[in-house]
Amino acid sequence: MARVDTALILCILMAMAPLSGCFGGDDVDDIEEYVWIDPVTEIEDANHSHSDLFAHRLQTPNVRLIDYHNLNCDGNVKPPAELDNSAGRPCDPAFKNAAPTPGDSSEIAIEGNFLEDCVKYPDGTGGCYAYVSSYNQFEILDISKPNNITLLSTYYAEIARIIDIKVTPDNNWVLVNHELTNSELDPIPNDDDANSGANRLDVIYVGNKNEPIKVAEWNNPPAGFHNQDVHVYCDWDGATNPDEECSLFLFGADPYPEMTEGDSGTFYKGTQIFYVPMGFESWLPTQTDEQQNSSREILRWGGYSPEPETTCGGSIFNHDNVYHEHPITGQKLLYISYWGAGLRIVDVTNPPVVPDPEGISWPQDYEVGRWLGCPTADDGWYGPDGGGHAGMSANEWLDQNLGNDNIHYAVPYDHLICKDVSQYVDQSLWPVECGTGPSDAVYGVNWRHYTIIAPEYGSNTNHTGIVWTIDTTDPAMPFLVSKWKLPGQSILPDGTVHDNHYIPGGYIFSPHNGDTGTNGHVYWTHYHAGNWLTDHSGIWDSIVWKDGTPAPELGWQGIETLGETETLGYYLPAGPEWVADPTNELGYDMADCWASCMIPFDWGLQYDPRGYVFISEMVSGVYVVQFDEDKDPRFDYPPLWTPIEE
Repeated sequence: MARVDTALILCILMAMAPLSGCFGGDDVDDIEEYVWIDPVTEIEDANHSHSDLFAHRLQTPNVRLIDYHNLNCDGNVKPPAELDNSAGRPCDPAFKNAAPTPGDSSEIAIEGNFLEDCVKYPDGTGGCYAYVSSYNQFEILDISKPNNITLLSTYYAEIARIIDIKVTPDNNWVLVNHELTNSELDPIPNDDDANSGANRLDVIYVGNKNEPIKVAEWNNPPAGFHNQDVHVYCDWDGATNPDEECSLFLFGADPYPEMTEGDSGTFYKGTQIFYVPMGFESWLPTQTDEQQNSSREILRWGGYSPEPETTCGGSIFNHDNVYHEHPITGQKLLYISYWGAGLRIVDVTNPPVVPDPEGISWPQDYEVGRWLGCPTADDGWYGPDGGGHAGMSANEWLDQNLGNDNIHYAVPYDHLICKDVSQYVDQSLWPVECGTGPSDAVYGVNWRHYTIIAPEYGSNTNHTGIVWTIDTTDPAMPFLVSKWKLPGQSILPDGTVHDNHYIPGGYIFSPHNGDTGTNGHVYWTHYHAGNWLTDHSGIWDSIVWKDGTPAPELGWQGIETLGETETLGYYLPAGPEWVADPTNELGYDMADCWASCMIPFDWGLQYDPRGYVFISEMVSGVYVVQFDEDKDPRFDYPPLWTPIEE
């Protein structure tokens, strides 16, 4: 990163990208001014190659690499044949960051007692762990010490396409999907018929982190889930066994809503909800085969798809479901990404005691809110004069060249924010404008809840996509408050300067997955454009209201100018900085890979509340980074690696 010695931070981003804010942070007075480097280059020519790893070793000066793992378990890419599809194997820490690198990493999930600094207790509870889905396998890492992460085990399946992974809060059960790979919308990677997916969900018991064991599976033809989530309801009246104190539900996102399942002739909706009788007890690996076979049943309990009349046309494609309990209303909500049908917020607080397998009423009739850029009703909040849209026509909303449509991922904040603090911050440090909290009669309006949504494009000649900030303080009245795009300009193939970055093909710079941090921070992967940190804490204060007074009851209609999303920095993973030639020394597969054979190609990330970001890069593995703005003196884990002497 080039630097110059002056006293103040140069705010270049504002000039380069009107939708982004200045580079900033809590410690800006301690950072030298630097020359902004745009990490996005669309055109490959004599001056740039997307596969040149060192040309992409770029980052802003407020972020540092803490640790890295290439996910090599024991020097073998595959396990012994007798373990295939049934059990995992323990890993040898001696193979950390040695060749070969297995590659094909996708989603990452983390769980643990982070704010207790991941202390482990004598009864086996505690500790913090990461789970990485990697196409044919998934890995379990101990991340209790972010500067020394350890690979504990890996679970391999020969016939698989594991691209999503979820884990229960107790770190005992993992849910993985094997998604459809043989349709026109989702072709088999590299035309490899030997790896055509199994269209199913698997449950893996990970109570012993060194020996994951599959305990249940079920098929879901013809599509298979793209994404899933889990939740445990306690004291639910519909439990099938009187000894069942808590009941397990699964929320699956089927990419093809309203398709006929198998030969049944029955149509099932995109968002499918299942109940597991006896919950986790039905999957205990200590049961006999006969007990297991009789207990692995799951029951389809409900379903949801957007009603066509509540859309502006376009695709109704269920990409992701995220379960979240609203911090104000207490409702148990699904935040669902439905492509052209936008963001859908559905109440799943009270599952019915009688199953509704085709989703005739539950949770079909429990949509709480939605957000699309166009009006989706004749009147009311979603009508032309309502605040629950952005005044676009149907054609504008469905115009991908404008950065719209294709809502792919939604992440609700875990908490409320007011200015640059959240409820995680001691009340003695709250600004006066935050009063005594959300219930304050004067200042309560300043405590807001946001949901961040973003599209995904395989190609786009004009845009990389807008990241939208939707105010969901009242989930029944969501409204747009800010939008952001990758900062900078681009050069088109004809040599002219273009105001937006764009996507020549292969999803290369599209937004993908994200997570929220504390106090307004949001982290988002953009494939080959790396990982970006934005600050949304100043949005509410920077909104220009038409009448000069905040009017959330008017939503978008009451806003003259949207609030500002501030860009804080970026990080592009490009191999460990202490290895001179990572591609060859670590055996990166740059010839036959799902990620277009380029580094970085960042799929997912997760925020550790101690102030660390865990990134899953598809070719090279897992990176742990920390932004200066996230440093917490209680959780100080400096890098243990030594830079290469230049």
